[in-house]
Amino acid sequence: MLGSVTKAKAMNNMQTKPLIDAPTNDSERSYETLGYVAAYDAVLNCDYAFVAYKERERSGEWRVRIKSSQTPGAVFEPAMMRNKARETAAQGKTWFQWGYSFDPSPGDPRMIQFRVYVKDGQPSEIELFVQLRQYDGSAAVAQSVRFFWPG
Repeated sequence: MLGSVTKAKAMNNMQTKPLIDAPTNDSERSYETLGYVAAYDAVLNCDYAFVAYKERERSGEWRVRIKSSQTPGAVFEPAMMRNKARETAAQGKTWFQWGYSFDPSPGDPRMIQFRVYVKDGQPSEIELFVQLRQYDGSAAVAQSVRFFWPG
Protein backbone atom coordinates (compact mmCIF):
# COMPACT_ATOMS: atom_id res chain seq x y z
CA MET A 1 0.00 0.00 0.00
CA LEU A 2 2.76 2.45 0.85
CA GLY A 3 4.33 1.90 -2.58
CA SER A 4 1.13 2.93 -4.40
CA VAL A 5 0.81 6.11 -2.30
CA THR A 6 4.41 7.05 -3.05
CA LYS A 7 3.90 6.33 -6.74
CA ALA A 8 0.74 8.49 -6.79
CA LYS A 9 2.60 11.38 -5.12
CA ALA A 10 5.43 11.09 -7.64
CA MET A 11 2.94 11.19 -10.52
CA ASN A 12 1.23 14.27 -9.05
CA ASN A 13 4.58 16.01 -8.70
CA MET A 14 5.38 15.31 -12.35
CA GLN A 15 2.02 16.74 -13.42
CA THR A 16 2.35 19.92 -11.35
CA LYS A 17 5.97 20.69 -12.25
CA PRO A 18 6.08 23.91 -14.28
CA LEU A 19 6.78 23.48 -17.98
CA ILE A 20 9.06 26.53 -17.89
CA ASP A 21 11.01 28.22 -15.09
CA ALA A 22 12.65 31.56 -14.43
CA PRO A 23 16.43 31.54 -14.86
CA THR A 24 18.66 30.55 -11.96
CA ASN A 25 20.43 33.24 -9.94
CA ASP A 26 24.01 33.86 -10.97
CA SER A 27 26.81 36.26 -9.99
CA GLU A 28 25.35 39.09 -12.13
CA ARG A 29 21.58 38.78 -11.63
CA SER A 30 18.93 37.43 -9.29
CA TYR A 31 15.49 36.23 -10.37
CA GLU A 32 12.17 36.12 -8.54
CA THR A 33 9.21 34.26 -10.06
CA LEU A 34 6.07 36.42 -10.06
CA GLY A 35 3.57 34.34 -12.01
CA TYR A 36 3.07 31.24 -14.13
CA VAL A 37 0.33 30.07 -16.45
CA ALA A 38 0.04 27.10 -18.78
CA ALA A 39 -2.58 26.20 -21.37
CA TYR A 40 -3.13 23.45 -23.91
CA ASP A 41 -4.00 23.94 -27.59
CA ALA A 42 -5.80 20.75 -28.64
CA VAL A 43 -5.67 21.58 -32.36
CA LEU A 44 -1.88 21.66 -32.30
CA ASN A 45 -1.59 19.13 -29.45
CA CYS A 46 0.80 21.56 -27.80
CA ASP A 47 1.31 23.02 -24.31
CA TYR A 48 2.02 26.72 -23.94
CA ALA A 49 3.65 27.89 -20.73
CA PHE A 50 4.58 31.37 -19.55
CA VAL A 51 6.61 32.44 -16.54
CA ALA A 52 6.93 36.04 -15.37
CA TYR A 53 9.85 37.00 -13.22
CA LYS A 54 11.65 40.01 -11.78
CA GLU A 55 15.25 40.24 -12.93
CA ARG A 56 17.52 42.30 -10.67
CA GLU A 57 21.06 43.22 -11.65
CA ARG A 58 23.81 43.55 -9.09
CA SER A 59 23.70 47.34 -9.70
CA GLY A 60 20.10 47.38 -8.38
CA GLU A 61 18.47 47.96 -11.77
CA TRP A 62 15.54 45.66 -12.41
CA ARG A 63 12.87 44.74 -14.92
CA VAL A 64 10.08 42.21 -15.33
CA ARG A 65 10.41 39.59 -18.05
CA ILE A 66 8.00 37.04 -19.44
CA LYS A 67 9.50 33.90 -20.90
CA SER A 68 7.39 31.56 -23.03
CA SER A 69 7.80 27.95 -24.09
CA GLN A 70 6.26 28.52 -27.57
CA THR A 71 6.16 32.25 -28.36
CA PRO A 72 8.24 35.38 -27.90
CA GLY A 73 8.01 36.88 -24.43
CA ALA A 74 8.23 40.45 -23.20
CA VAL A 75 10.40 42.85 -21.21
CA PHE A 76 8.85 45.45 -18.90
CA GLU A 77 11.34 48.22 -18.09
CA PRO A 78 10.13 50.36 -15.13
CA ALA A 79 10.60 53.76 -16.84
CA MET A 80 8.76 52.63 -19.98
CA MET A 81 5.91 51.19 -17.90
CA ARG A 82 5.54 54.42 -15.89
CA ASN A 83 5.33 56.47 -19.11
CA LYS A 84 2.85 54.11 -20.77
CA ALA A 85 0.76 53.87 -17.58
CA ARG A 86 0.50 57.66 -17.36
CA GLU A 87 -0.52 57.84 -21.05
CA THR A 88 -3.07 55.03 -20.56
CA ALA A 89 -4.63 56.71 -17.51
CA ALA A 90 -4.86 60.03 -19.39
CA GLN A 91 -6.86 58.20 -22.07
CA GLY A 92 -9.26 56.88 -19.41
CA LYS A 93 -8.19 53.27 -19.89
CA THR A 94 -7.44 50.81 -17.10
CA TRP A 95 -4.87 48.61 -18.86
CA PHE A 96 -2.62 48.34 -21.88
CA GLN A 97 -1.11 45.48 -23.81
CA TRP A 98 2.67 45.05 -23.92
CA GLY A 99 5.09 42.83 -25.82
CA TYR A 100 4.09 39.81 -27.86
CA SER A 101 0.41 39.20 -28.53
CA PHE A 102 -1.76 36.85 -30.55
CA ASP A 103 -5.20 38.30 -31.16
CA PRO A 104 -8.30 36.37 -32.26
CA SER A 105 -9.31 36.39 -35.90
CA PRO A 106 -12.27 34.94 -37.79
CA GLY A 107 -12.02 31.17 -37.45
CA ASP A 108 -9.21 31.28 -34.84
CA PRO A 109 -10.19 32.22 -31.27
CA ARG A 110 -6.67 32.02 -29.83
CA MET A 111 -5.59 34.99 -27.71
CA ILE A 112 -2.33 35.58 -25.89
CA GLN A 113 -1.91 38.97 -24.22
CA PHE A 114 0.41 40.47 -21.63
CA ARG A 115 -1.65 43.19 -19.95
CA VAL A 116 -0.40 45.93 -17.64
CA TYR A 117 -3.11 47.32 -15.33
CA VAL A 118 -2.99 50.95 -14.28
CA LYS A 119 -4.03 52.58 -11.00
CA ASP A 120 -3.58 56.29 -10.32
CA GLY A 121 -1.43 56.65 -13.44
CA GLN A 122 1.05 53.98 -12.32
CA PRO A 123 1.50 50.31 -13.28
CA SER A 124 -0.23 48.20 -10.61
CA GLU A 125 -0.52 44.64 -11.95
CA ILE A 126 0.50 42.46 -14.88
CA GLU A 127 -1.74 39.74 -16.31
CA LEU A 128 -0.70 36.85 -18.52
CA PHE A 129 -3.88 35.97 -20.43
CA VAL A 130 -4.01 32.85 -22.61
CA GLN A 131 -6.98 31.39 -24.48
CA LEU A 132 -6.24 28.54 -26.86
CA ARG A 133 -8.44 26.02 -28.71
CA GLN A 134 -10.35 22.84 -28.09
CA TYR A 135 -10.01 19.97 -30.55
CA ASP A 136 -12.92 21.24 -32.69
CA GLY A 137 -11.24 24.65 -33.05
CA SER A 138 -13.57 26.46 -30.65
CA ALA A 139 -12.22 28.58 -27.82
CA ALA A 140 -10.95 26.70 -24.78
CA VAL A 141 -11.41 28.07 -21.28
CA ALA A 142 -9.12 31.07 -20.79
CA GLN A 143 -6.20 30.74 -18.40
CA SER A 144 -4.65 33.74 -16.71
CA VAL A 145 -2.57 34.87 -13.79
CA ARG A 146 -2.28 38.38 -12.35
CA PHE A 147 0.40 39.63 -10.01
CA PHE A 148 1.31 42.98 -8.49
CA TRP A 149 3.78 45.26 -10.26
CA PRO A 150 6.94 44.77 -8.20
CA GLY A 151 7.94 48.46 -8.17
